Amino acid sequence: MNQLIPMQAHDILPDHDCDHGISSHQDNHANDMWAKAGGLLDQWYVACTSAELTANKALTIKIMGRGIAVFRDTAGHAAALVDQCVHRASLLSEGQMNNGCLTCPYHGWSYNAQGQVAHIPSVDGINWPAKPHPFKQKSFAVREQDGVVWVFLGDADPSQTPVFKLPFYSRPDFVSYYMVGTYDGNVGAVAQNIMDVSHTVFVHDKVFRSTEGKQLESTIEVKPLSVEVLYDDNDGAVGFMPWLTNPHGAPQLHTDRFFAPNITQVDYHWGDASGMVFNSLITPIDEHSSRVYTCVSYKFPTPKILLKLMRPMVNVYTKFVNSQDMTIMNIRRRGIASAPVGHQHSVRADMAHIAIEKILNSIRERQPMAANHLGKRPMRFEI
Repeated sequence: MNQLIPMQAHDILPDHDCDHGISSHQDNHANDMWAKAGGLLDQWYVACTSAELTANKALTIKIMGRGIAVFRDTAGHAAALVDQCVHRASLLSEGQMNNGCLTCPYHGWSYNAQGQVAHIPSVDGINWPAKPHPFKQKSFAVREQDGVVWVFLGDADPSQTPVFKLPFYSRPDFVSYYMVGTYDGNVGAVAQNIMDVSHTVFVHDKVFRSTEGKQLESTIEVKPLSVEVLYDDNDGAVGFMPWLTNPHGAPQLHTDRFFAPNITQVDYHWGDASGMVFNSLITPIDEHSSRVYTCVSYKFPTPKILLKLMRPMVNVYTKFVNSQDMTIMNIRRRGIASAPVGHQHSVRADMAHIAIEKILNSIRERQPMAANHLGKRPMRFEI
């Protein structure tokens, strides 16, 4: 049997390229999104849905410009590694699963869930060694919850940052499902679009909301890591088929929330018997695009079996509204590309946008929010 002989300092390459850690060329992107993320790295981001991650195939995803390979070990637990072999830099995600390990397609090096190289064919032959080799790829903390797989990117203690619990995903009186889409915009831009009522009368005219020619009263509350907007829109009518969603004409309770750094929640409730809630989990792909996992939860005053049967119909509607948002975000992106962006002006209806940007900047820079940016204020605008 061949023996593993690590290269020494006098063997071809200098010391720093011969150690047993992550090769130095993986961290040479001094100006990329990852390097500039600061405190935004020490957060949880969705890698995929649980249904997407099967037992026998790895997935490749990109978060903040870096490739990450996600797979399941022999126990079915999700794992995540930098999507690159430490031997000759091939994509691990293009390889096969072997003994619960992810095997590089180039030379067959196999990685366990902790990123440790568990088998090297050119050293071990067909027999796997009793203990892993010293070579290791960077691994990430993973949590699987509410039908999605979360990955913690940073070096901080992930246990100090709880994974966001979707409030309606497991409720027996609600039906829930995920929509997944790619938006042209960073996390802040996507969150701002979701938290923006004034665009709905143009982008979603007659589909979700139409111009009413009235002043909309609302209250915005900004906290260090969240934004909440409560709308005084009791007699409003949004969405499709009010005879189904609100047959009793109950007052409408509409609340928009942002939970830093990458989650929004839009609630529409019509009494206790009816409601639609949209939790959007935003994962930054790169500086200009994001993948959004939207959990749609709904209940109407009908038997549960009928609620489940309605899911295809509700899905068609919500996907159509979602596609309109993706289209307008693409138009916005093309507008930015068409000319240098000068100062962007804001009005009172944009107060949530400004708050989201300030919160994200404070996390990125690891600085507390200024006290004058916090608190509760009225926010009035026309729709």
